[in-house]
Amino acid sequence: MRKFALTAFALLCGVGSATAAPLAIPSNTPIFFQFNNLEQNCAPTPPATVCNNIVVPGGYNGANTQGNWGVFNVSSVQIGAVATPHVDINGGPTFFSDDGPGGTQGMITGIFFGIQNQTAGPGGATANSGFIDLYWHDAGADTTLGATLVDEANCLSGSTCGPNAGTVAAFTSGTFLARLDFASGIDPANGATFIKSTVDPSTINASGEADSFLNVDLSKPGPWTNVLNGDWFNTNFGTRDIRFSNFFNGLASWNGPGAVGLRSNDPGRVFTAATVPEPATLTLFGLGLAGLARARRKKNQN
Repeated sequence: MRKFALTAFALLCGVGSATAAPLAIPSNTPIFFQFNNLEQNCAPTPPATVCNNIVVPGGYNGANTQGNWGVFNVSSVQIGAVATPHVDINGGPTFFSDDGPGGTQGMITGIFFGIQNQTAGPGGATANSGFIDLYWHDAGADTTLGATLVDEANCLSGSTCGPNAGTVAAFTSGTFLARLDFASGIDPANGATFIKSTVDPSTINASGEADSFLNVDLSKPGPWTNVLNGDWFNTNFGTRDIRFSNFFNGLASWNGPGAVGLRSNDPGRVFTAATVPEPATLTLFGLGLAGLARARRKKNQN
């Protein structure tokens, strides 16, 4: 019986690893993660206050015009601590860090796009809509941003990776993990505001902060979709899965026609869902147990 139980446990582990995320995110846990962004924001021509004429290089997601787009890597993922229940999460011990090409940790990259600017002016700026796509790169295959640590660092600083199709392709290669949709809630009085900043990011050499909430897009499933679907943050417009705070500065190397370049450092927070095995996983496990039972009966008959 002990041998049978151990074999069944090993089968369950094997099924789990076959369907698990490239990096396993613990369920029912506060998580704090850090992003590094390279981005462009549309620069409106005075006296206009709204501008949505940027096209993502390489035509990612259909090349629709928008007011803001960018690429990023996740530098660390930490087990967080609840600062205020259903409001905020602080950082804590790191269980993933980007250790660069040739490292053992792999890499998480992505792109944000489809952000439509609503207003921009001296009092800050707002935007609605927008998406974030996350990608995983296995250890040993995480060299898309450069063959060495120095090359990767130069890319992430914006000095060697410019706003072009090659950069977009590098940051969106790998295994798709999940799509996140920007959502209302950051302005408790306005459900049409999805992102809100303290200054107008289209200002040359701008420096400021932008805040937002996001929900996991269940129509674009990936290995992280279910675990990120925590519905933990409370807003006036319903619960939200993820919260971002973006601290941005001007980045001249990413300036372009009608666009201002920015670099940002972005803490994100999520309280992950209390996940259960997916139906397909349970089916495979059940079939495996049935096979083990048949094998055991056959052995006893002999």
